[in-house]
Order: sequence, then structure tokens, then C-alpha cells
Amino acid sequence: MGRTIQTRGTCEDPSALIGRLARRLRDVRDAKGMSRRVLSEKSNISQRYLAQLEAGKGNISVSLLERVAQALGVPMHALIVPNLAVDREAQEIAALYETAPSNTRHEVKKLLNAPRDARPSA
Repeated sequence: MGRTIQTRGTCEDPSALIGRLARRLRDVRDAKGMSRRVLSEKSNISQRYLAQLEAGKGNISVSLLERVAQALGVPMHALIVPNLAVDREAQEIAALYETAPSNTRHEVKKLLNAPRDARPSA
């Protein structure tokens, strides 16, 4: 029987986490238009090991994960959290939103949830 990891009230099989990391690493690298060779050079991690990670066959340490994230120019959690935007503008908007007062966050949500025809034009 495989181990499970308890996170925020849910259990996740480690192989599922490794699989998600593998997909995110490949997706983020592709979105950045970066070859595995360039990522290898920037992160100082071998192409072979990166290929194993992207295939879901490797088990990466936190320090190596941080090096890969830095080489890709994304926060480390972008390689773990599914569907997280990786482009710079989306990251900047997310950072602004996270530090905004609650009333501003509420207004932003309201604006984004409004039907397109009801939104103010730019």
C-alpha cells in the first residue's frame, strides 16, 4: 500500500504529486519556450535528470525544485499548483491581488464575474 500525504484536509498519493509536478514542469518549460538543454544549463541540473522528472520518474528535492523554478523565472509553487498562470503579467496581477485590501479584492472579483457586456470598456 502506498503512502499518502496529508495536505489541508486532503490526502494525496506521492505518485500523484510527482505526476502533477512532471506535467507542470513540462508545461511551464514549453510555455516559456525553453528547451530542456537551456533549462539544464540555467539550473545546473543534467538534461537526463530533467527528462526523468518530466516523465514522472524522478523524485526532486526542494532545493533542486527551487533551482528549476528560478531558472524558469517562476515561483516554486508554480511547478506544483495546477493551472497557475506562468506569464509575468499574470504573476504581477496575482501579487497585486494578494496584497490588496479585502474591499479591493471584492471589487476585482465583482468586476471579473460581471457579464462581458456589463463590464466598463477600456
